[in-house]
Amino acid sequence: MISLTKMLTGKATVSERITYCGDKSFIPERLKNLRKKISPVVVLNLTRKCNLRCVHCYADASSHSSKELTTEEIKAVIDDLAEMKIPVLLFSGGEPLIRKDIFELAEYANDKGINCSLSTNGTLITEEIADMLKSCFIYVGVSLDGLKDVNDRFRGVEGSFERALQGLINARDAGIMTGIRFTVTRYNQNDIDPIINLLAENDIPRFCLYHLVPSGRADFKDDISKEERRKIIEYLMRKSVELVDEGFKTEILTVDNPVDGVFAYLKMRDENPDYAEKILEFLRYRGGDGSGERIANIDMYGYVHPNQFWWDYSCGNVKERKFSEIWLNPNELLIKLRNKEKYLRGKCGMCNFKDVCGGFRLRALRYGDLWGEDPDCYLSMEEISQKGF
Repeated sequence: MISLTKMLTGKATVSERITYCGDKSFIPERLKNLRKKISPVVVLNLTRKCNLRCVHCYADASSHSSKELTTEEIKAVIDDLAEMKIPVLLFSGGEPLIRKDIFELAEYANDKGINCSLSTNGTLITEEIADMLKSCFIYVGVSLDGLKDVNDRFRGVEGSFERALQGLINARDAGIMTGIRFTVTRYNQNDIDPIINLLAENDIPRFCLYHLVPSGRADFKDDISKEERRKIIEYLMRKSVELVDEGFKTEILTVDNPVDGVFAYLKMRDENPDYAEKILEFLRYRGGDGSGERIANIDMYGYVHPNQFWWDYSCGNVKERKFSEIWLNPNELLIKLRNKEKYLRGKCGMCNFKDVCGGFRLRALRYGDLWGEDPDCYLSMEEISQKGF
């Protein structure tokens, strides 16, 4: 997750409050400390059930699911995560608000000292639910993948855009830090600008652009080209600065494509070399793809994965071994992911920025080679051959 707003302007909203605990420094102490720790952000999929049918859902969610972790099993997991002092527990799905014990579980995690955030489609957030969310979640992220027509087509349910937007506003009005997740595809890329403007006008403090990862129902054919991707990131960089200059508080981030940070550094180096050096230092603390290192996933059946998109590979199951035992006694894949620079091949292996990027390994795997080139890298050979400070 790369905050373009933070890197290019030094300002942040949700990241400053949640990730950096209010530290306004360009490189907050919490970022430095997180780089040293092996306690990851954990994405916990509470259920596979969902009231929508999104065409790009990585969980391949549906209205039916069975043999999911019980309330007591999840509480045992939370006990273990609390001992590890993880920074954030992200409840996801399916649609996590479908699960009746969600507030019991979130409150239990809070009592154990864990900060909880929520990933939801937003359609179930009434004013009453929003008030309940405020008591146990520090952040609520809602999926919106375009304006009405595009979003409803994506979601497979007419009216889902209005319901999600209202849910987002209900959460905002309840005093919860909110934002949206926008997965860019060839079908919705033209809606990025109007969606960001809509958020800014409604005082929604975060826009996260997710790059597509072929998983679940998401397919290669839905993705954009490298040229389109580069133009979008250039636009988001300009928009990040414009919003701050105009007094809006919507922070822009990108997710699952660490090269975006390198691109921002290279662009800034041409304009302001001294400031660019600070960006590169920020990226070195942040690191590249955190899969299997700073991010972990526990799915609704208890299987542990390097990230929430990697469901075809399991590191173990929390019903059989504690998460901490799985994570702190890593198998071969986790060891390699935590030392990925030495295994990279092709363009990623030749890149002078592999220490701050390294590509998104799962996407490379989906295209045939775990340690090969990330197919979404849009930098030229000349650009990756440049030297950092």
